[in-house]
Amino acid sequence: MRRLTIFVIIHLLTVLLHGQDQKHYNFIHYPSESGIISHQVNTAVQDEEGYMWFGTTNGLQRFDGIRFKTFRHNEKNPTSLPSNPVWQLLVDKKKNLWLLLADGKVGIFDTRNFTFKEVATKFKGPVSPNTLLKKLITDEKGNLFYLVSGSEVITFNEKAGGFSFEFNFFKQKGDWRIHDFIGQPGTGKYWFAIENGGLAIYNNITGALSYNGSNTEREPAIDAFDKTKTYNNLFFDRQNRLWTVHSSEQAMISCYNTIAGSFLVKNLSLYPQVKTYFQVKRFMQEKDGTIWIHGLFLMAWFVDKEGRFQTVHNGYQNERSISYEMVHCLYEDRENNIWVCTDNNGLYRFNPSREFFTNIDHINRATGNKGDGNVMSFMHTKWGYLLVGTWNDGLYQYDQNFNPIPVDIKGIDNKRGPFIWNIFASRDSNTLWLGSQPGFYAVDQLHRSSRHFNPPILQNGTVRQIAEDKNGDLWLGTQNNGLFKCSISGQKGLAVDSVTAITAVPSVQINKITIDRSGMIWTGTPEDGLYVLEPASGKLLMHFGLQDEKERKLPERGISSVLQYNDSIMLITTATRLAKYNILTKETKLVGEPGFISGFITAMEKDSKGNIWLTSTNGLYRIDLYKEVFILYDRTDGLDNEHFIQSASHVLPDGKILFGATHNFIFFNPEKIEGQQPRANIKITDIKLSNKPLNIDSILSLKELTLGYDDNPLVIEFSPFLFNGVTMVNYKIGGLDKDWNLADKTNQAVYNYLPPGAYNFMVKSADDIGAKSDGIIMLKIRVKSPFWRTWWFYSLLALLSLSIQYWLDRERTARKEILQKMRSEIADDLHQEINTALSNINILSELARMKADSEPEKSKEFIEQINTNSHNMIIAMDDMLWSISPENDSMEKTILRLKEFVEALKNRHGVQIDLLVDEKVKLLHLNMKQRKDVFWFFKGGISNVVRSGGENCLIHIMYEKPNLLYTLEFDSTNANSQQLKNLRQRKELADKLEEINARLDVQELKTKTIFLLTIPVNR
Repeated sequence: MRRLTIFVIIHLLTVLLHGQDQKHYNFIHYPSESGIISHQVNTAVQDEEGYMWFGTTNGLQRFDGIRFKTFRHNEKNPTSLPSNPVWQLLVDKKKNLWLLLADGKVGIFDTRNFTFKEVATKFKGPVSPNTLLKKLITDEKGNLFYLVSGSEVITFNEKAGGFSFEFNFFKQKGDWRIHDFIGQPGTGKYWFAIENGGLAIYNNITGALSYNGSNTEREPAIDAFDKTKTYNNLFFDRQNRLWTVHSSEQAMISCYNTIAGSFLVKNLSLYPQVKTYFQVKRFMQEKDGTIWIHGLFLMAWFVDKEGRFQTVHNGYQNERSISYEMVHCLYEDRENNIWVCTDNNGLYRFNPSREFFTNIDHINRATGNKGDGNVMSFMHTKWGYLLVGTWNDGLYQYDQNFNPIPVDIKGIDNKRGPFIWNIFASRDSNTLWLGSQPGFYAVDQLHRSSRHFNPPILQNGTVRQIAEDKNGDLWLGTQNNGLFKCSISGQKGLAVDSVTAITAVPSVQINKITIDRSGMIWTGTPEDGLYVLEPASGKLLMHFGLQDEKERKLPERGISSVLQYNDSIMLITTATRLAKYNILTKETKLVGEPGFISGFITAMEKDSKGNIWLTSTNGLYRIDLYKEVFILYDRTDGLDNEHFIQSASHVLPDGKILFGATHNFIFFNPEKIEGQQPRANIKITDIKLSNKPLNIDSILSLKELTLGYDDNPLVIEFSPFLFNGVTMVNYKIGGLDKDWNLADKTNQAVYNYLPPGAYNFMVKSADDIGAKSDGIIMLKIRVKSPFWRTWWFYSLLALLSLSIQYWLDRERTARKEILQKMRSEIADDLHQEINTALSNINILSELARMKADSEPEKSKEFIEQINTNSHNMIIAMDDMLWSISPENDSMEKTILRLKEFVEALKNRHGVQIDLLVDEKVKLLHLNMKQRKDVFWFFKGGISNVVRSGGENCLIHIMYEKPNLLYTLEFDSTNANSQQLKNLRQRKELADKLEEINARLDVQELKTKTIFLLTIPVNR
């Protein structure tokens, strides 16, 4: 009864599974956060450079795989789009990008200068292009047509620069309402779908027109199709089969083989699959020949062998599913990606040719819900099925098609089962060793029975790793208690003979046990490195870790996996790095650079081609050891879950590889993935200077980009123009960067400052078969020096310095000459005064001698004059010598001397004299001559006033630019008025005033007299 129940379950599962679509597509969705400007995307094409272009209801967008660039209507820019809704895009044979707008306007968009040029249209009849039923059509010769469905089709003439019915080269009847139009490749024939009139064919070679009622060239298709129906969506595939759709109560699909003259399918309905009202918008054929159909609530591919369409599930299941109402467009790019343009959920992408990975979920048999346990172990059994161990959800079994079937092993609960961490096939070809939680199991494959062992020494612990050495002994790696060796006997059934702890390995978690071809035990720990043990004794032979010698030194303490690559190479993974140890040369070498692997490494396997497949907590990598090429596969490649589990991997006999992840596992055939990814064609997509984009085509057409010293920052954006997976791109600026920089996902090179100089911006990448480029110079850059660091500026500085030095020397010489001249003039004055005084003294002495006997009184008078003259001469000499002395070369010293003179005068004559000097005067910088003249006027004025009887003198010296003002106010009541008058009229005073351009003003009051002397001075 139990076996019957199992059979029924298996049969039901098989029926259900065969009733489902065996193909699973993983869709990449581009939400608004990615940069897509609208949830309604109408059309897609790829240009010659590799950019994808999308027409949306909100404008035109360009996509380089990283960034969307948007073009919309701008009232201030006449070369922008006339309106935003873009209905269709088409690239003609001359690589022009044609835009058909929703309002019916059509034109060419310059993809280099980003300008739109509208093209005129001329219809024969009254046509309203503002309809959904319109499209641009091109044939294999490059002719371009504009169809308004239900009306007419017109042709483009390049010389005339427009579309017109006048340029139509095909014949048609004047009363036809054309619903569709297409050229048949390789024949020169053009097919018409006529409203309620079936099909018509124009042969451009013979000039014959065949249609219902006048089948001139006896075209079989004219009679094969219903002559009263209105067909649309005409499409020729590469097998020269014509696909059409017509509607009666529902859309009916037909495919007519024009070579065989027969229908592949006729009036095929999709209602059994779609189960709702739908419309067909268009057909599309992949490069591999697969036919797709899409439209309202419709997206399906044609199963050629079965003559039916298989729909793609419409509705959200997970983030890899697709949900839509209308699929406006399906477009296949050069990587075989199919871009899906929908009217309510924006843009999707998937790649049928790259559906490498199959994701297998499991059901928790106790709850009936999707299991949430980590998939930890695998083993292909002798009876051809696959055992899969999970945490929390128990043990599962799958058939050759990965359909789940009950676990029919005695001793293991089918509904729940133990948590199996690791499975190892014994050398006896019958026993399977299962590390469990706790202890371990032995499964007899022949009898499908099991036995559980839980030796006390294991302390009821989990066996994470289990392996059998060449002697038949088991090695048990536990969760927390280290490594154990277990001897097994099997004369009367399997039995545990002994279990001993391996003291060479600390009592820690064991991540991996690998037994190499020579029988050595390689044991990896998460914190204490890698231990290599001799199997018989458990003796430590080698240790690899952070502190070991160079030949066994690793960059990190933790060991995640160990794999024997060949007879001479052992592969060792730490938390984030891959290393290879050469057994013969005893050298350890790291593979790849830091950062090549994201997340923490969990497991690795080798395929038949020698590639290493390595999983981490962030994805799946394919690694070429010799070329050191790392290719990452993640959710964009069809993985539902990139978070893989420690040591959960297995290689099936047919070469398929399995890896366990959280909640599910994947399997794939590595041979089908080999060489699938095309080589990157890296191009600069944008250059920004000070956050402002430059015209990229203009820049790239220059020999070099010239920048100013303050043109910062410089941002260079580039793209490999590959939309699948992650392409590693390295870049550097030659002359600045010493090493290559690994680009992040933004593919941007940002330089906040470039010193003046000449540079080369270079990029390089590697495709998935390891073909590395040496680095391509993408852009030459020259940064100009600031003007103060140029040769001409240095020359100007040198010239200016010489000029200043010359000018300073001239000034110094001139000042020296002026000073010398002043000193000469003062010396001349001194010489003249001395000569005059000595002459007078000589004359007076002679007169005194002559009068000494005859007129002694007169002689005394002469002697007195001699005394006065000699005294004045000494004073004059002292004044001049004081003026010449460099120590007195300041106005402060002059004022000080004035004060000394006033004090002497007051003491000598007993008169009251007050002296006031403003602070501005003290700051004056007068030359030697000016100071001498100022002192002369001051001294002469006050001394003569005192001698003439002036009393209560007030002297005030001020500076009012540009004059020095000298005011002498005194009481003239008892003064000798004649003597004062003579003082003012002295010729010597007049000459001095004229010499220095000074002015003397006198104010005579009743009792006072005021002298105001104004002397021009230069500070």
